Amino acid sequence: MAHAAQAELPEVPGAAIEYASVSDAREALKVRPGVVFTVINGWDIATDRAARTIWSFSPDDYPAYPAVVKRQVVKDGGKVFVKMSVQCEASKAVCDDLVRTFASMTGLALPR
Repeated sequence: MAHAAQAELPEVPGAAIEYASVSDAREALKVRPGVVFTVINGWDIATDRAARTIWSFSPDDYPAYPAVVKRQVVKDGGKVFVKMSVQCEASKAVCDDLVRTFASMTGLALPR
């Protein structure tokens, strides 16, 4: 579902993943000990239990392809939360839609 009428999401400093590209992330995770890849509804899902992180790689028929969403459970100041980072190499509009979709699924509030 397109969200063309919605305003652009702001770029959030520090929200990018630590790899230069989606393919770099996938290749690095494939050789990282303990990371398990599965396919769910066409998405490649890499689970790194030790880092409490789930990486979701979009299928090639997804509008925001290539893209990866990293969700990590983080403890800070006695609180536990999910930190979401995104690497999306498609247009800003479809990348924003991807962010909105994952934020909604995860229950995250987006910056305005």
